[in-house]
Amino acid sequence: MKTLIISIQLMVLLSVFCTAAQLDSVDSAKKTIMEPRSHWRLTARLHNQGIFNFGGRVGSNNPTGDVNFTYDRKKWGFLFFKGHDFYDHNTFYNFALLTVYKNFKLSEKVTITPSIGSFLEQANSIADRGSDIVSILTTTVRLNQNFSVEYMSLFGNLVIEPAERDWVNRVRLLYFGKHLDVITSFWHNNSVFDHSSYWSTGLNVAYSRIKVADHFYLSTGVTSLVMLQTSDETANPKKNVLMLTVGMQWAR
Repeated sequence: MKTLIISIQLMVLLSVFCTAAQLDSVDSAKKTIMEPRSHWRLTARLHNQGIFNFGGRVGSNNPTGDVNFTYDRKKWGFLFFKGHDFYDHNTFYNFALLTVYKNFKLSEKVTITPSIGSFLEQANSIADRGSDIVSILTTTVRLNQNFSVEYMSLFGNLVIEPAERDWVNRVRLLYFGKHLDVITSFWHNNSVFDHSSYWSTGLNVAYSRIKVADHFYLSTGVTSLVMLQTSDETANPKKNVLMLTVGMQWAR
């Protein structure tokens, strides 16, 4: 199973890069259309289990749900994410993330986005022990209208729990079509600040933006996660999981 998933991801990577190289760069010649000054999206999802998208590890083996609200302007925005385990409030998937971010456009294709905010562990209260300040730095390279490459560094436990300080890197290759979304991800949690580390990879395929009413959309998808290597089997077990997702979104 592990070999099959990795092989599929490598084939997706190869096909994406080959297609991107062949596509004619006509975006700059298209007529500029005036866009609203701000956008917002409210997304609610249900999963058969929980996977951390930022961290690349399993958060819960139970059915989970999450709510994501994003407010975007041209140069800055706000993100709120709340995850919930429906069966066990003591798993890692009971948490909230709040960040504000600013976009720095270096060119037509390259954008750097630093974010700062709070990660709240919520097994027993709004902010349990372990809640702290997080910083995220994301660099996005837009290859063309459909494809982009993204590199993210996440630094956790910066202020309150410095002994638990952590550093996770994520590289993603993203394809967004009219309805089909394909995201290949690689994560590395290094041991610069602590003695725990792991490598993982994932593939997400979703059929999204199914319009059922004005500003209201449905989606469904599947996400695979493979833990390639881990130094701590208790915190990050070396196992492969498959997460099924259904979601709905309001967007303006």
